[in-house]
Amino acid sequence: MSKRKAPAATSPPTIQDTSARAPKRQKPSSSSSAPTPSTSAPEFSPITLCTKWTTPTLPSHLPPLPPILSPTLETAALTHSGQKKSPSDLSYERLEWIGDVYLELIASELIFATFPSIPEGEMSRRRELLIRNSTLSAFSVRYGLDKRANFPSEFNLTGRPNGSTAHAKRKEKALADIFEAYVGGVIRSDLVNGYKNAVVWLKALWGPLLKAEIKVEEGGGRMIDKEQNPKVRLEQLIGASCVRIEYRDLPGTGERFVDKQPQFGIGVYFTGWGEENLLLGEAWDFGKKSAGHRAAEKACGHPMVVGRLVERKRAYMAKRAIERTTEEEEGKEEE
Repeated sequence: MSKRKAPAATSPPTIQDTSARAPKRQKPSSSSSAPTPSTSAPEFSPITLCTKWTTPTLPSHLPPLPPILSPTLETAALTHSGQKKSPSDLSYERLEWIGDVYLELIASELIFATFPSIPEGEMSRRRELLIRNSTLSAFSVRYGLDKRANFPSEFNLTGRPNGSTAHAKRKEKALADIFEAYVGGVIRSDLVNGYKNAVVWLKALWGPLLKAEIKVEEGGGRMIDKEQNPKVRLEQLIGASCVRIEYRDLPGTGERFVDKQPQFGIGVYFTGWGEENLLLGEAWDFGKKSAGHRAAEKACGHPMVVGRLVERKRAYMAKRAIERTTEEEEGKEEE
């Protein structure tokens, strides 16, 4: 009597197992000339989907929330890890991880397409506005995801019974994670149209946040000419051949991060007319160029700049004018 084989052990459910999948391709029959192509891969480029924002298309209302087509993924996207009863239970952590990547990519593509003339530091600043925790957590509340989410009791308004209440920043982070996970669920539950649906939704959702910048771009862009450039303006105020204006990296530049984006610090230093390495202004931003411009703007408003240094330049220029006049007169007498 032959022994019966024991059934194979089943593995716990995973997010990958629950994603929408295309049907398996069947082997072609001998009469078919070529196999039928799979329909699981999208027939579009993710880049071409992210077209630029225009003010006429900016919505005046909250765009509808796209559904997560997989019930399992929907449950996972709205479940805090603290509510897992066993290691095999799903929570939003994996979807939040991939959703964070999707959000940064889509925001980057939309900004890149809409603002062709701004520097990379300004592009990073605008992207950070769209994907930072305070923005995403507010979206979660507006869509009611906070009420649908399965959170530990300390995240409730009254906190844990006879216990602790989650800090406001911790709640904000958790609600932002929920939104990132929801975006991941929208895309992963529909491998054909999920990404396209997410782009259309997020473009409409984010657009009003950058309405002022979009209007400026449509009006010809924010081109910095000599009159607008704060570095040129500072040079006009206090610059001269006998002084030195330097832009230097501040300690820790590139090592400070805001929502995973490195920040760069630039300081404006002045030497001349009795001053040595006088710090006139400093600023931090997502790019050195934009940080330098902001530091120059602060320097233009420095009391030392608008006061004593400007007067010293005027005195210096007046002295130089007198010296040139004297030299010209002496030259004529020699002739």
